[in-house]
Amino acid sequence: MIRLGILFGGRSYEHEISIISAFQLKKKLERFYEIHLLYCSLQGEFYNADQMKLNDFKFGNTKKLRKLKLNKMKLNAIVGAMHGENGEDGLACNFAKIHQIKYLGCDTFASAVSIDKYRSYLYLKNNGIKMIKTIYYTYEDYLEGKKVKILPAILKPLSLGSSIGIQIVKTEEEWDKAFSKCFEYAHELIIQPFYESIEEFNLALNENEYSNLERICKKDEIFTFDNKYSDSFKVMHQALIEDQRYLDFCKIARKVYQLIQASGIIRIDFFMIDGVIYVNEINTTPGALSMYLFPDFHKVFTSSLNLCLTKEEKTYPNSHFLLKNNINK
Repeated sequence: MIRLGILFGGRSYEHEISIISAFQLKKKLERFYEIHLLYCSLQGEFYNADQMKLNDFKFGNTKKLRKLKLNKMKLNAIVGAMHGENGEDGLACNFAKIHQIKYLGCDTFASAVSIDKYRSYLYLKNNGIKMIKTIYYTYEDYLEGKKVKILPAILKPLSLGSSIGIQIVKTEEEWDKAFSKCFEYAHELIIQPFYESIEEFNLALNENEYSNLERICKKDEIFTFDNKYSDSFKVMHQALIEDQRYLDFCKIARKVYQLIQASGIIRIDFFMIDGVIYVNEINTTPGALSMYLFPDFHKVFTSSLNLCLTKEEKTYPNSHFLLKNNINK
């Protein structure tokens, strides 16, 4: 049986979300694979969490955590369930590379460019993808009194999840309060126009397949953490749809997937304004790998895992010779 490690936790505002994702994946996959839980604490320490339950994390019971000994696990692959900075930005992939274990998910480039909302905006826009106008704004800009000529506007931390630190500004008087709250989470922000009437869609995909198209049904102006991860999660979504423009979404998603050189399962969040499709964000490690979007998640996951296990790693001629010589010097 394939031995699969799920890497989760991390030094991130999305630490708790990552824990939920890991246990959702474990429940879905443990019938098919030997699952091991690799937990990274908020202090950046790694543990074997095989004996832990979700409630143990919820109530702070860490007595069942054990020292992580990867060499004894003999893992065939690691799948990332780390969200946000210090994980989804490429560090999860690098953790696997350092330990010479196959990694099911995006590599460092795809992860790093996707988590940065401004640089991903520039990269995709310059490669023909329709994007919402985006302004880069820092704490120094705020101290210098730099004005933003967009109203209404939405503020987002540069590299955090789509539900964390988000602020909406509708009048000039609201700017200071919004900046103050947003800068609690990040030193760098992006600012975009806020549209009252907007449709939001999600589509997940891997190397060869696409999920159902999901239209988000929002009860709040911002799709919050509680909306996505509470017990009422499924209620917050309309039925998965097969829109007549489904193929348009798939075509754009595939182009984005190829541009960032993605691998494994990712999710792309779209906006539709006046019938025009825009890419909003790329999630290289979506919550629980967006399993709820796929009619047959195990089939999709297995296809990505098989590609991961058979993929040849890049090698560099004479690297061992050079390393040996440098050490000897």
